[in-house]
Amino acid sequence: MDETGLSLEHRPSKVLAAEGIRSVPRKTGNSREGVTILPCINAAGEKMPPLVIVKGKTERSLRSFNTHEGPPGSKWTFQEKAWKNDLIGIEWFSEIFLRNCGAKRPQLLVLDSHNSHETLGLLELAFDNNIIILAMPAHTTHFLCPLDRTVFGPFKREYDQVCSEYMSSSVDNSLIN
Repeated sequence: MDETGLSLEHRPSKVLAAEGIRSVPRKTGNSREGVTILPCINAAGEKMPPLVIVKGKTERSLRSFNTHEGPPGSKWTFQEKAWKNDLIGIEWFSEIFLRNCGAKRPQLLVLDSHNSHETLGLLELAFDNNIIILAMPAHTTHFLCPLDRTVFGPFKREYDQVCSEYMSSSVDNSLIN
């Protein structure tokens, strides 16, 4: 399991321009909002429903998202900065991981060493359910975490490409440098 931030303001795909031009306008939206996504996959490539964290202080912040159109079984929650915290970490573990990891025990859960992964509540739940937690050393997950290499990179590239195609398909979309 790992988390990644996804800006709702995509990075536009490359455009063709004359050589030497320094400023090439590309179409993007005007949102500066983002979400945090927590996916989890196993060694066989099977996935669990993700947890999606949106920016907000109340449940009303979820209303601007098509939560019913998200991946089946996904859980949506909110946090003031759309970041994962201790309570959201425990919520993910109990409501998504434990419900979807199967009955076979013991199981190994590989995480980065983010402080929300090493809370007493999460570790006690893991111990009670015979789940072994392996936290990778800090500042190494971009090399070691399989999700960074095999899921997040390709996902973000595809997301940026689809957004760029959408923005180019309509003259009503804003043009920003």
